[in-house]
Amino acid sequence: MKQTNTLRRSKFAKITAISLVIAALSSGIALRLTAQQPEQVSGPRTLPVRTTVVKLENGYMARRTFTGRAVAGRTSSLAFELNGTIKSIEVDMGAIVKEDSSLASLDTSRLEANRRQLSAERDEAVATLDLAERTFNRAAKTFEQGHASAQRRDEAEANAASLRARLKRFDATIAALDVDIAKATIKAPFTGTITKRNLDEGTVVAAGTPLLEITETSRMEAHIGMPPEHAIAVKNGAQYILRDGSRNIIEGAKVRSVVPVIEGNTRTMMVAFDIPADLVARGELMHASVQNWQEAAGTWLPLRALSSDVRGLWRVYKVVNKTTPPHVRFENVQILYSESDRAFVTGSISNDDLIIADGLERLASGQHVSVIAPDNRN
Repeated sequence: MKQTNTLRRSKFAKITAISLVIAALSSGIALRLTAQQPEQVSGPRTLPVRTTVVKLENGYMARRTFTGRAVAGRTSSLAFELNGTIKSIEVDMGAIVKEDSSLASLDTSRLEANRRQLSAERDEAVATLDLAERTFNRAAKTFEQGHASAQRRDEAEANAASLRARLKRFDATIAALDVDIAKATIKAPFTGTITKRNLDEGTVVAAGTPLLEITETSRMEAHIGMPPEHAIAVKNGAQYILRDGSRNIIEGAKVRSVVPVIEGNTRTMMVAFDIPADLVARGELMHASVQNWQEAAGTWLPLRALSSDVRGLWRVYKVVNKTTPPHVRFENVQILYSESDRAFVTGSISNDDLIIADGLERLASGQHVSVIAPDNRN
């Protein structure tokens, strides 16, 4: 019985000791937690923000890009001026030809036969004229001697004059035939490349039927439509960069002309650029980037400082530091021009205003903020 009581007292002592240890540990933890809690700060909560300083300017350089196409300096559709049968075509598509080289010809057998006939008749007229002139000379001599009448002399003179006129008519007709025979051959009007062949040998063609097309490759042009203000700026020396369809810069491109006509549909003026040879192909897309000064009061802001607002406007957040701590107020602005990561805007902002540069999703009008440091890298 004494042994049982002893065991009970021993267990009770152990339980008591464990309870004391747990209580001590709990007190220590509570003290440490209490020590780690920060002091409560009175007043409104502020957000740190990074800002940029407004610097108003009188305008900006706007870069606009316009698209057009590369065209050949000269392109001609070649045809015969006569009716006839195509005898030969010496070139095919892609052939490079030199100026005045023969390209195609008509069958001229009928024209040549006519020329031979007229030539024979002319020879006959020459012989007849020789006789008429000798007859006139004899009549004139006989008239001087008083053995012939003036009528006979005048008739001989008129006959010789008529034959001389007939001879001139033969010469003119033969010359016209020579022109037709020459026009039965198409020659290259300039050095270039054959870009079309529409017909083949043996085809009977009417005058003016397109047969070949030749394109000048030694000189290319870019024809690009631009709004009048940009076209005139380019004409007056505004900076521009011309690129091909792969966006490669065309070195040596020069303004050839500005057509002073505004197209009705596009409201643009055509600007022609000279392009060095062998850099672009006919029909290739061309891009002209033009820098033009625009008069407008405004400032450059980073795009991340802008958020969309209603009615097509944009919103910026301005730091108002007349109170402590500073707070946020939004202002509406209009974007006049943007490039890469910045925009030129105008609106109800003033010089030296602090505009929040980023982190707009955390802000609301009236939010209290603390300014980290102005960022002038616009």
